[in-house]
Amino acid sequence: MTSNQNGFSLIMGLIILAIMALLGVSIMSSGISSQKIAVVNQEDTMVFHAAQTANSSYVSTYHYDASHLLDTANNAYWDTLTAPKVGYVQCVDEKGDLVDCNADARLESDKILKARVEAFYHDCETAALRCLGNSWDNTGLGCHSFQLIGEGNLDVNKNDVADAGEAQTHIEEWVSVVRSCNKTL
Repeated sequence: MTSNQNGFSLIMGLIILAIMALLGVSIMSSGISSQKIAVVNQEDTMVFHAAQTANSSYVSTYHYDASHLLDTANNAYWDTLTAPKVGYVQCVDEKGDLVDCNADARLESDKILKARVEAFYHDCETAALRCLGNSWDNTGLGCHSFQLIGEGNLDVNKNDVADAGEAQTHIEEWVSVVRSCNKTL
């Protein structure tokens, strides 16, 4: 009778060991899945902030240099662009400055995070704020509307192409610059 009990104990021990192994594999799999989700969330957050940085850099240049606004108004006026409409495009470097887009225009030292902004000029959206005269002469215009499309891209392989496995996002933002009618931008 003791030999039958020894066999039963061995079978029960193996069953408990198998259950514990399955539980361990399940917990490990859950941890790996959680880590993958956390990495994707972190990448999405990084590219969102890169796109927002591109839009913010465009807007903040107005305070010390309005040339980007003037270039947008002259070269990317929505009503005069033919389809497909391509706006005034600039990238952001590691200092947060708007620069021409090239392979070195990256946001951080690892050179994998890219930020670019495409801007369109839409004239004054509110007729009540319009001033008499041409938008770009010395009489000025009451308001200027700009459509900004910020793009963030995590370019892991540094090939300047948004590949399928790399995180990317776009943020559209509208900005109005209001000035008195006797001043230009």
